[in-house]
Amino acid sequence: MFDEPFRWMEAISTRHSYVQEKLVMGFAAQPGKIFEVYDRIALGSLGHPADVERLRMTLLDMAHVEGFNRSDKDVTIARLLQFGIAPAMKQNFEEVMRAPYLVKLLFAEIDFNNKPLFFRLNYDGHWEMFKKGAVISGNDKESEWIQKQIEQTDFASLSLKQALKEACRLWEEGKKQSSPESEDADEQPTTLAEAFDRWTLEAAVLSTETERKALYRVVAPDEIEPLKSAAK
Repeated sequence: MFDEPFRWMEAISTRHSYVQEKLVMGFAAQPGKIFEVYDRIALGSLGHPADVERLRMTLLDMAHVEGFNRSDKDVTIARLLQFGIAPAMKQNFEEVMRAPYLVKLLFAEIDFNNKPLFFRLNYDGHWEMFKKGAVISGNDKESEWIQKQIEQTDFASLSLKQALKEACRLWEEGKKQSSPESEDADEQPTTLAEAFDRWTLEAAVLSTETERKALYRVVAPDEIEPLKSAAK
């Protein structure tokens, strides 16, 4: 059926459109989209909960096998992506008779020089690295605008409270930058007040100030509460 190149290209284009439409429409807001992958690695996700969980478990297994067989310093996002999950996602996407992953993943890492690195992985296996921060969204225009703002913002100089406040501001301003791309997108919150009313904000940090080996820490509800109060 797909022996002719143009038929395969048409099928791939259709899959891109299908996945992007699903991500724009969004999924039910469920807690549990931010995770610890390894001591210095955190994962954020967007998409179908079942696909997110499947990839999370794959990453956990890969990270711990790598750490056991080699060393903790060999467990990096770049290695996990380049030699593991990214090729598998690309192969899955290009096998047009299989269901594609309906996900976008965001990674944060503190390297052993205590420098932050950020990575964005697309549903087709394409990944990018950023130094100042990164964003994932079902709306590409929104994502592009927020990414530009992140590059212009010195988050490293901000306190946690200030960083959370600025991240929320960018999210709300990003919603104003483009019109909804589907009728279902109209149902998505466009202000912080609406978002806090319907969703549960999740946040986590990789803190170098701890003496623990694992740097991952979930942001406590009392640290998020001021954001909810300010949004009303």
